[in-house]
Amino acid sequence: MYPWHSTFHMGIVHFMAYPNVKTEDEILKSVNKILNDDFFQAIEVNVLYEDVVLEKISTLCETADVEFLLGAQPFFLSNKINLNAENDEERQQAIQLCKIQIERSYRHRARALTILSGHYEVIEKKEELKQKLIHSLKELCRYSQERGNSAGYQLGIDLEIFDHTLDKKVLIGPAPDAFEIAKSVKADYPTFSLTVDLSHIPLLFEDPYYVLKLLAPFIGHIHIGNGILDKKNPYYGDTHPRFGISGGCNDFQELANFIFALKKIDYFHQRVMTEKPVISFEVKPLPHEDSDLVIANSKRKFLAALDKVCTDHKE
Repeated sequence: MYPWHSTFHMGIVHFMAYPNVKTEDEILKSVNKILNDDFFQAIEVNVLYEDVVLEKISTLCETADVEFLLGAQPFFLSNKINLNAENDEERQQAIQLCKIQIERSYRHRARALTILSGHYEVIEKKEELKQKLIHSLKELCRYSQERGNSAGYQLGIDLEIFDHTLDKKVLIGPAPDAFEIAKSVKADYPTFSLTVDLSHIPLLFEDPYYVLKLLAPFIGHIHIGNGILDKKNPYYGDTHPRFGISGGCNDFQELANFIFALKKIDYFHQRVMTEKPVISFEVKPLPHEDSDLVIANSKRKFLAALDKVCTDHKE
């Protein structure tokens, strides 16, 4: 049906696509829409949902044969979880909270859990904070590995790269810093990887191909979306608007370039913790927009980008 089925899994970050669903019934109905759409083979769900809801979603994913992933980004951002906190007591508290989410991930049979680094106050202390982050991540990966030995499989631990100075302002951050973190952690824990998000790369003022080429050995998950750099735009920053929006950084041409770059770095043959490498839409409707239409926009843009890659780069 779709040319990527044998190569990678197409996913979607559910809690971004449907930001307004609140009740269990609303959540499950929106999840069902995605699981009934054979365009998708993976779904990333909010860890903030209650256990009873996560268990129902996990069961639905098993029935639909869709990979079930958990995203802890809203949990980190809303609770100001900081794995690189300068204060060790705060950092240890963050580690313990993350261990709870790892435990829940195994309980609900998720294949991967996405987390992020924390805020930093003083740029001059960046090297010290990176070491604190490495220690935190290694402790979490060690805990996950021990839990996985009894669960019968290993959960992927993915650190998503966010902006460093514009919006979320977290430590990781720039690609060279992400490289240093990943190189250290993955050397001891192969289940660790990075999530690279096309929508965050412009906010870091980096080139997508440079980022992908540098981080290639450590990429375990890809997000694709859009961002806005015009400070006068009301949706400036890390708002994940639809592809092609006026003032946005990414449309189908940028998406095509990104897909081709993923092919060049051999991402589609990368050893990952999911069944296959995953590329997930991370798009969010504006307040006046319909979620289903924004998803339809993403699907059309992706197909147009894929067609352009195939047309421009025939082998």
